[in-house]
Amino acid sequence: MKSHESEVMEKEEIKLVGFTITESLNHVLESKIVETLRRDLAKRIDEIKNRVGTGMYLNQIYPHDGEWTPDVPFEHVIAVEVSAFDHLPSGMISHTIAAGRYIKIMHKGPESQLGATYEYINSSFGIRPIDLEYWQDINDLDSEESRIDIYIPG
Repeated sequence: MKSHESEVMEKEEIKLVGFTITESLNHVLESKIVETLRRDLAKRIDEIKNRVGTGMYLNQIYPHDGEWTPDVPFEHVIAVEVSAFDHLPSGMISHTIAAGRYIKIMHKGPESQLGATYEYINSSFGIRPIDLEYWQDINDLDSEESRIDIYIPG
């Protein structure tokens, strides 16, 4: 099986609660800050009310001018889906993903090989305002059977 498969789909609005940082891709990879925030979110998951599902999201929001390189800081939102923003735990933010048409690209395999899938996305779809990753099971991300769904505006 290829490391990625894609399909076009309509998605409803997604409400998220979690953490946000603004860092470059290079700094994120060096510091492993997203992994740390993902673990921190998992530890505090019971504080988040109105959760939907068991997975986590990473929303990467790129600069509006489209001028992005691995050294340009951009926003990263590490969060879980909720049905309503009734209560925000201390230090967490709310974030909304707009409804619309998205291209879903499935990465199958270890998270460490995700770069190859992003190379495919970048060469096939070019500049975009966001990427949205969905991790079904954060405890399985190093497995050959791991699956990460990536959504880009389509």
